[in-house]
Amino acid sequence: MESAPSFHDRCQHLFSDRLGHGRRWKTAAAQALGIGRATLYRYFEEGAEVAAVVLARLADLERGDKPVRDDRSMVVLLASALVDVQKQIDERGWLKDGYPPGLRRVLDLAAARNIQDGDLWPTSLADMARLAQEPLYKWGIDLSWDVEGEFAAAKLIDGGEITTECVALAQPGKNPETELEENLGYKLLLGLCRDRRDGQQVYVAWRRAVVENPVLPSWTTTLLSDPVLATVERIDEVVDAFYQRVPEAMAISGMLPICTVSGTILRQDGRAFHTESRDPEARRRARAGKHATMRFRPGMLYLRRPFRTFWCLPGKAELVLHTKLTKAGWMSSLWPDLDRVDLVAMSPGGQTRIAVDVKDYVSPENLASRFEGFKGFAETHRCYVAIPDHIPEITLNFEARFEAIRASRAKANVRLRTISDLLDELEIAP
Repeated sequence: MESAPSFHDRCQHLFSDRLGHGRRWKTAAAQALGIGRATLYRYFEEGAEVAAVVLARLADLERGDKPVRDDRSMVVLLASALVDVQKQIDERGWLKDGYPPGLRRVLDLAAARNIQDGDLWPTSLADMARLAQEPLYKWGIDLSWDVEGEFAAAKLIDGGEITTECVALAQPGKNPETELEENLGYKLLLGLCRDRRDGQQVYVAWRRAVVENPVLPSWTTTLLSDPVLATVERIDEVVDAFYQRVPEAMAISGMLPICTVSGTILRQDGRAFHTESRDPEARRRARAGKHATMRFRPGMLYLRRPFRTFWCLPGKAELVLHTKLTKAGWMSSLWPDLDRVDLVAMSPGGQTRIAVDVKDYVSPENLASRFEGFKGFAETHRCYVAIPDHIPEITLNFEARFEAIRASRAKANVRLRTISDLLDELEIAP
C-alpha cells in the first residue's frame, strides 16, 4: 500500500510545481502558512508533529478554495494595485483609463473588510496613497505573517514613488530584482554582449551610460558619442527596451525639474518636489525647491523604472567607489563577466583582492533574506556588500539587524560596509 506523501512533499508539490514559486517555494510556503522558516524546516523533519491549524491551511490551499482575504492578502493586493497605478503614471503621467482592474478589486475587498473591521482599510486611491506612506506596523493590522520583521517598517510609497518593498510584496516569494532580469531589454543586451568579442566593454559602456543619463533629450547625441556604443548595430533596439518617452504631464511650464543628486525627474506635490533618491540630502534639496532643469521636448526619453531602481540609483555609489579606488592606484573593474558582481579590484601591490556588491536597500531584513552570495568570488577575494553612506541615516542599526537575520537563516557571514567605511578599511582617502 502506497504511503501518504509527507508534509515536505505536499508543500513542495503545491508551492513549487502548482503555484510556480520554483526555487523559492520554501519562502512562499512559510508565508502562506503563516509560520517562520525555522518552524517550516522543523516540520519537514521526519516524525515531526505539524500543528493542526497549519495542516488545515495547507489542505485549503491544496483544494484551491477561494482564499480568505486575511491581512497579509490585503497588503499583497494593495501593493499590486499600487504597482499597476505607478506603471500607468510612468507611461502617461496620469490614469488615462480610470482605475486599473486590480485597484478596483482591492478597493471593493477593502469595503467588505471594513464592514467587520471598521474603517481600517482604504476605499479610495487618495486614502490608499496616504496609508501607503506609513510603515506597515502603524496600519493597525495583523503582522504575524511577517515573522522575521522583513516588512514591518516598510512603506509602500516613499518620496511619492512606490518602493522596492512594495514591489516585493506585490510578488510574494520573488526577488524584486527579477523584474529587471526578466526584462526583454536586459536579455537583449546580454545577448548582444555575448555575441561580441568586446561584449564586456559594451556592457560596461551601456550600464555606465544608463547610470549617468536617466533622462535622454537626444539619445543619438548622447550615446553615439561613445566610441564603444557607436559600434553596436542594434543600439536603437536596446534604447527602446531600456527607455520610455517622458510624459508631457511631468513638465512644469515646459521644463523638467531634475534631481541634482540622482539625475532623475522630480515630481511636484504642491510647492514641494519628490525625488526617487533615498539620499536625505537629495530629499532636502527637493523639498526646498532646489533642482536642475531641462527643457521638455516631445520624444525625450526616461529610463524605465526597474533600471532606475536597480541600476541608476545604486550605480551612483558604484561609480564613486570605482573612481576612488582607481585614483588610489587600485586596478578596478566594474560589472565583471557581465555583472557577476558590481566591482572587483586589486591593490597596487597585488596583496589584496576585493569583490563588492552595492545594494541600495533601506530594509536590512529584506537585504539579508534576498542576498544570495558572491557567485564564485568568495575563495579568491575579500567580499563585501556595500551600502550608500546615507542608508544608516535612514535605518538605525542596519548592520546589526542585517547580521541577525543572516544568522537566523543560517546564511553565510557577509562583510557589510558603507562606501565610506569600506574605503577607510582599505586605507583609501574619502
